[in-house]
Amino acid sequence: MRRRGRRRSHIRDRHTPLRMTSMMDILTVLLLFLLKSFVVEGEVITPVPGVQLPESSSETTPQSAVVIAIFDDNIMIDSELIASISNENAEADLLIAALADRLDEALEKSLLIAERRGEDPDAFEGQIAIQGDRQIEFEILQRVMYTCNASGYENISLAVVGTS
Repeated sequence: MRRRGRRRSHIRDRHTPLRMTSMMDILTVLLLFLLKSFVVEGEVITPVPGVQLPESSSETTPQSAVVIAIFDDNIMIDSELIASISNENAEADLLIAALADRLDEALEKSLLIAERRGEDPDAFEGQIAIQGDRQIEFEILQRVMYTCNASGYENISLAVVGTS
């Protein structure tokens, strides 16, 4: 009787260990598959909510740039409201002062980063991408582009939605 009790308790104490090796193999393969299938060309630009971008059949991909969003007579950089403009209060000058100040700050920041990386500060390309709603007036877009050019951002591209 005693032996029978020991055998049962011995059987109860036996636990099968969790085998982590095969699970780790599966997770590694899954991770490699996901990394391999995630391919991004150029820069991924997420449109600001409320902005309906125009469509384009262009094959070129966007490069890394400062992104300006224009919608409802508001101008934003990096999800930060910079200025509120409209055609009615458009000055004779095309320059938008608040936008120019913010672009100058961004220029100084990128030059400082280039200097710390040991890159040539004269190699600044002045890339900027403008997200403009389909309904914005040309005069507003013209003022924004003029301000960008005056601040040293000469390579201006317009963000559009590609058509298939």
